[in-house]
Amino acid sequence: MNSLDTNVLVYAVSSSGGYKEKAARKLLAHAAAAGWSVAAQVYGEFFAVMAHRQYMSRKEARSAIETFSLVMPALPSTLTAHAAALKLAADKQVQYWDALIIAVCAEHGVTQLYTEDTPAAAKLLGIKCVSPFGVK
Repeated sequence: MNSLDTNVLVYAVSSSGGYKEKAARKLLAHAAAAGWSVAAQVYGEFFAVMAHRQYMSRKEARSAIETFSLVMPALPSTLTAHAAALKLAADKQVQYWDALIIAVCAEHGVTQLYTEDTPAAAKLLGIKCVSPFGVK
């Protein structure tokens, strides 16, 4: 099973017109069609980024998340996932919030996460982290 990180959603709805936007839109369409699940935190981060950077109003960001979650259900975090994230963050120098997404994915059987926040092809907690944008 595969999943997406926040940066894919942000680029997919951006209007930059660059290669990251195009790659993110293609990946998002595939993920939505396949019904991939997404860590609930990804939706929270998406909301925060879109509202803080004023890419969308808060209502628009909420609406986008509601639409995404209809086809890509949210994976909840648990105390076990938080503990695994703390250990991963301390042992592997991964940012805590990125580690939590990885830990939640691991807990729910995801084997591959598309993210630009970890080294390409890193394998953390059994999750292969893949750059959605290739190596640049």
